[in-house]
Amino acid sequence: MLLKITHTTDLSYSDLISESVMELRMCPRQEPDQHRLSFNLAIGPATQPNNYFDWLGNTVHAFTITGFHDQIRIVATSVVETNRPKLEPQDLADAWPVNLSPELYSMYDYFQFGGPVCDCPLLQRLAGELQPTQGEPLGSIAQRMIQLIDAKFMYEQGVTSSASPTTEILSHGRGVCQDFTHLMMGLARAIGVPARYVSGYLHPEAQKYRGYTQSHAWCELYFPSAGWIGFDATNKCTAGDHFVKVAYGRDFRDVPPNKGIYRGTAKEAIKVAIHSEALTTMPPELASDRTQSINIPTYPGKYAPHKELVGLQQEQQQQQ
Repeated sequence: MLLKITHTTDLSYSDLISESVMELRMCPRQEPDQHRLSFNLAIGPATQPNNYFDWLGNTVHAFTITGFHDQIRIVATSVVETNRPKLEPQDLADAWPVNLSPELYSMYDYFQFGGPVCDCPLLQRLAGELQPTQGEPLGSIAQRMIQLIDAKFMYEQGVTSSASPTTEILSHGRGVCQDFTHLMMGLARAIGVPARYVSGYLHPEAQKYRGYTQSHAWCELYFPSAGWIGFDATNKCTAGDHFVKVAYGRDFRDVPPNKGIYRGTAKEAIKVAIHSEALTTMPPELASDRTQSINIPTYPGKYAPHKELVGLQQEQQQQQ
């Protein structure tokens, strides 16, 4: 599937701020079943981002904006080709418990509880309902995790935040894709199965999927015979061609689409819009990677001029 994805982030501030430092994880990964054909990044006010790989191989774009400003716009446009044949995990040869002797060191981080993936009595009680048996197909256990989460938890926006630990969804039974993903990771780690967090995008298919209007999240479990396999507990399915992987990590803290700090006392508000469309051919204007500037003003100087005065000066200049 050939997909074009436009991820727009608008940050606004209640007053002028003097400096912003930010890093982005919006560039889709290059994977055996996913090829990034193009990535264009536009930022305003004008800045020159630097890009590098983090310790997990995710692409990071970092930038600084100086000069007084009260808004930032980021538009990341990607063209990605996915090719993930439909997989039936229960048909794989891998069985529980997972034998990871050769890979144990590299998998260490994905066994551990920490951050939002909390070990607690409620999680252990839920994991006890899985009742895995020795020699049972690992894929069957993974499907049972999804069924268990679907039966006991409700998808509802606005109940949790990006910092919410799994104890919250376990307590009140509601959350979004991020919570469902952390919960499935917790169940997997509780029974000794390596699990990692994936952030990315989900292209809608006839309004079938939940959570696609924002950045999406799902879980990957490690199968020794096949590698990492994606499971979307929110939509009760395995990751297919409609899923675009941007970054993975131990939990959400490793992969937020944007994070940073700013200098000033203003309050920050954020609006995010994500649009995806299926393509038949590669658009010529998107055939290469590039960075661009968006025309958003800064107000240089030691002291920021009052915004109404700046607007008046700009209006007078246009009339001359």
